Amino acid sequence: MIYELLFSATGRSKNVLEIFSARWDGEKQRIDLSDTAFDRGEYNFTADDICIVCTSVYEGRVPAPAAEKLKKLQGNGAKAVLVAVFGNRAIDDCLLEMKNIVAEAGFVPVAAVESSVQHSIMPQVEPSRPDDADKKELAEFAQKIKAIMEKDSCGTLDVPGKTPYVEMGGIPFKPKANKQCIECGVCARKCPVQAIPLDNPKITDKEKCINCMRCVEICPVDARDFPKLLIGGAYMAMKSKFAGRKPNRLYIAE
Repeated sequence: MIYELLFSATGRSKNVLEIFSARWDGEKQRIDLSDTAFDRGEYNFTADDICIVCTSVYEGRVPAPAAEKLKKLQGNGAKAVLVAVFGNRAIDDCLLEMKNIVAEAGFVPVAAVESSVQHSIMPQVEPSRPDDADKKELAEFAQKIKAIMEKDSCGTLDVPGKTPYVEMGGIPFKPKANKQCIECGVCARKCPVQAIPLDNPKITDKEKCINCMRCVEICPVDARDFPKLLIGGAYMAMKSKFAGRKPNRLYIAE
C-alpha cells in the first residue's frame, strides 16, 4: 500500500504531492494531517508499505498540527519519503524535524525532497511554480527514489537542518474577516487548528492561528485576508530572502 500523508492548507503542497506520487503505481490511501477529526487508530502500517509524507514548511518547521499527528502514528518499519514544500525562501530545519519525527514513530526514512512553490502569504513570490520544469524534476526525483527502494537495504538519510530547531516566532498579524463576510462558517469548519469559532466566524483566535492561509484560500466570497499595507511592508522587508529561483533538491539514503 502507498500512503500519502499530507498537510496542505492552501493546495500548494497537494499539487506537489500529486505530481510526485503519480510516478508510483498501486493502491493509494491519503491521510489528511490537517483534519481535526484525525484518528491514528484507523491506520496500521507495515514494513511493506510506502509512506509519502508531504507538508508545507512554516517558518522553517513542520506545521504543528502535522507534527502532532505524525507523532501519534506507528510506522512499524514502513518506508518514508519526505517532501517539504516551501515558498521560495528556505526549508531551514523542516526536513530534519520531519525525519526525526517519523523515525521516532517507527518509520524508515529513505529519501527526502525540497520543492519550491508560490508563497502562500505573499503570492507575488514565484506565482507560476510549480511550473513545467518543476514537474519534470519532481517526476525524475520520484523515479530515482523508486530505484533506490528496489535495493535490499538503504543507508542513513542525511538532510539539512540543525537542533535545536529554529524557533517559530510567529507572524504578528493574522487573517481577518472583512465586511463581505456572510458568516457561512466554511473557514471555521476547515481550520486545522480550530482558530475560528463556528458561532462567530468573523473572529480569529490569534493564539491558535498559525497563518496557514486556508481560510483565505477557501472563503467563497473573498472575505478573509491580511491588510494590504501590512503584507506590502512585510514583502519589502523579506524581498531579498525570496530573490532568485530556489532549486528543488533530492536527498537519498545511501
